[in-house]
Order: sequence, then structure tokens, then C-alpha cells
Amino acid sequence: MVWAQSVRRLLRIVAAALLVAGVTCLAWWLHAEAFVSGFLYLLVLIPLAFRWGLLEATVASILAALCLDYFFTLPHFSLYMSDAQNWVALAEFEGVVLVVSGLAQQLSRQAVEVAAREECVDRLYALSKGLLHVERRESVSAELTRLIIQIFGFREAIVWNPVEDRDGAGSAEIATEELRAVFENGNSLDDAEQGRFVRPLFMREHRLGALFVAADRGKLDTRTVDAIASLSAIALEREHLFLAESRAEASRQCEQLRSTVMDGLAHAYKTPLTTIQAAGSGLLEIDRLGEVERELVLDIIRETEQLAALTDQSLTTACLEAKHLKPQPESIALDSFLRKDWSLFADGMKNRGLEIQSGAPGHIVWADPKLLQMALVQLLDNASKYATPDSSISLRVDVTASETVLGVHNCGSYISPEEETQIFNRCYRSPQGRLRTPGTGIGLAVSKQIAEAHQWRVWVESDREEGTTFFLSLPHVTEEGK
Repeated sequence: MVWAQSVRRLLRIVAAALLVAGVTCLAWWLHAEAFVSGFLYLLVLIPLAFRWGLLEATVASILAALCLDYFFTLPHFSLYMSDAQNWVALAEFEGVVLVVSGLAQQLSRQAVEVAAREECVDRLYALSKGLLHVERRESVSAELTRLIIQIFGFREAIVWNPVEDRDGAGSAEIATEELRAVFENGNSLDDAEQGRFVRPLFMREHRLGALFVAADRGKLDTRTVDAIASLSAIALEREHLFLAESRAEASRQCEQLRSTVMDGLAHAYKTPLTTIQAAGSGLLEIDRLGEVERELVLDIIRETEQLAALTDQSLTTACLEAKHLKPQPESIALDSFLRKDWSLFADGMKNRGLEIQSGAPGHIVWADPKLLQMALVQLLDNASKYATPDSSISLRVDVTASETVLGVHNCGSYISPEEETQIFNRCYRSPQGRLRTPGTGIGLAVSKQIAEAHQWRVWVESDREEGTTFFLSLPHVTEEGK
């Protein structure tokens, strides 16, 4: 390659010398004066400097100055420059060559940059167009990776999605742990020498994944990487929204069917339970039972009442899922409401201690007492399931200027940031939770639906060291709002 460039430059110098010789012959044949001859030489030097560069134009300018002095200035046929104008002419030639060569090189660089930008824009357009037709037969990360490599010709690209937790394609030049670190920290990594770039993918501060691209040195810049990262983030966000919408529609249809079945079963249970309760009460009123028989009948009545309460709860849950629930709020003295035996309602609390921290004695909230109790039962039961053995559960009350916040805290459980947005989805259970304790994944969804029915808020905060706290926020209600 170097040898070919040297030969090409030598040929250009020879061609430049021949052009100067041709101009000299033309001026000599026209009997041109030194001024006219110098102008003709400039007409040759300017295109040479613009087209071929500084070296070729410099050689041509020196030859032109020598020919001008030898053939067209006195004394003729002598290289002795007796007149200062000859030195001015030589300086003029060199100045023109330097200025024009500099402008030519600048224009050439700009032309190359413009061409590169146009090519980059075309490729980004092709990528954005391809993203609109992404097939969902495989993971969106793998499809994005394939498009990026195909369109930009990178030696490797990886679109890492924490939901799938897999590499996109290719032999990994980067470890998955490094991609995860970029995703969690939100910091970009650039290595221009090696042509390796890593970007976090996010939309509206919502973290989606990480992007890694590797290309030959000098063939990739940060602006292009940022543009690819933005398009990849849009594609991932679009896929997440599509999946969420699909899950919501499937969940809606499933819940509609489930609510219908639950409603029918609950009503079917109500009749025999009522009969059993009536029969038990009748036996007690006859007053012909012995002590043992009386205790057995009382046990039957108590368990039947418990079954009836569970049936009523099932009916309420069915109404929640079907969005037919109409809360009947009333004033509740929160301190006395909370200080009850919660183990009667939440099975997990039977072997747990409960610490109630209420900083507002006599505080009143406006809520449906049955639904508020149901929501707290779900939170307490969930906290007891995943707490460390022999640890207690805390129930804290904080009153602000605008709301009352109930917090249920346990030690020993941790919910990752990715799961915090999914933990309230119906039937969702974290991978760690499935291994630790049995469950259905319904309780937290019920709490959320009760909160939404009252226009409350429910959320979770979790830390590996401090544990997990579920919050239920009850806004203060004015007299007009009641």
C-alpha cells in the first residue's frame, strides 16, 4: 500500500513538471511578457494545489519560478535573479500553493465527514425502519442485535435485557457482569482505541438494559453509538409496552372468568353454611346436650362462621377483580382499629410478634373498614411468610399534612428494583419466593385493587440489609370529599 502511494505521488510530480513545461512552451510561442507568463503559471498551480496537494504543487511552483526567470526575465537564458520582482513572483507562487493546498485539504476532510454522516444517517434510518418490523418469534434483544450487526457491519454487538438476562449474539468481548454493572450504575464506557463502547438503555429514567458494540478502530464515534442506543431503548420500551398490554388483556379475560366462577361457588357455599349455622343454633336452643356435645356444637358453629367469613371475602375479591366493588367509607379511629389480634385474620401472624408504632393517637381516617382490614391482612400475611424465622413484623403509622401512611416491615426478604413494578401483578411470584414459601401471588394484587378502589397508593421499598416495607397511603379527606 505504501509503495503504491509513493509511485502514485511520483507520477503526479512528473505530470506536474510536464504541465509547467507545456505552459512554458505556450508562453514562449506567444512571446508573452513575464507578467502574462506568471499568470499562466498560476492557472496551472491553483488546480494542482487543489487537486493533488502540497508536495506536487510545491515542486510545480519551483519549476515555474525557474522557468519564469530563465525564459522570460532579463537577462534571458540565465537563472540569475537580478530583479526583486522575480523573488516576489516566487513568493507569490509559494503563497498561492500553501493557501490553496490548505483550503483543498480542509474541503476534502469536510467532504469525507459529510459523506460519513450521510452514510451514518442512512444506516440509522434503515435501523429505525427495521425496528418497526421486528419479528416476535424470537427475543427482541436477539433481533436487535442481528439488525445492528447486519446494518452497521460491527464485529460484535450485544443488546442485554435484564428481563431475559442473556447475551444478544456473537463471541462475547464483554462479560455479562459488566453489562449488568452498566445497567445498574447508568454509566457509559468508551474505549476508542479498541473500538468498544457500552451504553445503558433507558427511557424517561426507566432503565431497560445495556448495549455493547465493537468495531474497527476509527470506524465508530460516540454520536453514532448514542443514536443506536436511543433507537434500541425505544424498541425495548415498545416491546415492554406490548407485552404489558398483552398480559393485561389476558389477565382481564382470565379474571373475568375466575370472578364468575368464584361468585358462583361462593353463592353455592352460602346456602349449606347457613343451614349448618341454623342447625347448630337450634341444637343449642333445645338445651338437651351434654357438656361434651355442647362444646362440639360450639366448635361447629365457630368454624362455620369462619367459613362464612371466608366466603364473604371470596365474594368481595370477585367484586374487586370484576371492578364492581363500591367502597362504603366511614370514620375509623385508627389506633383502636390497628390494635386487634391480627392472627385471627392472617394465618402467618399466629407465630409472629407484631410491633405497632402509631405516632398519632386518636387519629381518624376515612375508609371502608372491611376493605382496609383486608388490605392490611394481605400485607401482614405476605410479610410474615418471607420474614426471617423468629423475627417480628412492624406496623408503623406516619401522618403527614396530606396523607396517612401505613407501613408493614419485615426483615429477611429482598425485592429487586426490576421486580418492584411487577410484585403487585396478579399471580406474580419472584423466583426466590417460589422456593422459600408456597403461595398464589394474589394477596398483594388484592391490596393494590383495594387501594385503587379508594384512590389510595400502595408501593414497596426494599433493601438487602434493612429488609422490605410495603406502604399503604390514605389521603386525608375533607368534609366536602366525604
